Amino acid sequence: MQQKKYLKFILIFLLAAVILFLGIRYFLPMCRMLGTEQGREELAQFIEQAGIFAPLVFVLLMALQIVIAVIPGGPLEITAGVLFGGWFGTFLTVTGAFLGTLLVYTLVKKFGRPLVNLFVTEEKIKSYAVLEDEDKLEFWVFILFLIPGIPKDLLTYIVPLTKIQGRQFLLLSTLARFPALTASVLMGDSLSEGRYGLCIVIACLSAVAVFAGFQVKKHILKEKHESK
Repeated sequence: MQQKKYLKFILIFLLAAVILFLGIRYFLPMCRMLGTEQGREELAQFIEQAGIFAPLVFVLLMALQIVIAVIPGGPLEITAGVLFGGWFGTFLTVTGAFLGTLLVYTLVKKFGRPLVNLFVTEEKIKSYAVLEDEDKLEFWVFILFLIPGIPKDLLTYIVPLTKIQGRQFLLLSTLARFPALTASVLMGDSLSEGRYGLCIVIACLSAVAVFAGFQVKKHILKEKHESK
């Protein structure tokens, strides 16, 4: 038993070291790139250089963005619209999010809370007390992933700590993510096609949705915390 705990600690340490290396070596520079228009253009060029493998490269980047939860996904989703268009870009983005979520779920089930604490504080985990409601667990998972403004990548690490089954989690989170992912991809597609009016409309609607979602999130989490 002691040997298993020791081995688990070593595996978590090695995994943390790999994530840290990838973050410093590749994803911190990518964060800076995504933060500027020039950087986003360079990222798009990098993906395009993969030629026929460009869709695969994007899917892998999207999946890794979910795993390394501190990286913002919005600019990457917009890039999908610019490079691949609305429908195909949405398909690739959803596929990458699905694979990243599957990997996170598998890792959390294997290594548990010590792995989650690499990305999420205990205070943040406790703030999602609604996930302790086992009778409505699937409902709350879907609602939390659907509400704009909630950090979905951090939530991807928190939810596997519950008793939800992997198949249910993947289905619910993918369906709930779909509207926001589609909106971001369509923004990129609109920009690339010069339909700036549509891009502004989507951006405005997204901003309103995020604001409303933030208010709903505060109400839900506060109400559940007080009732607890």
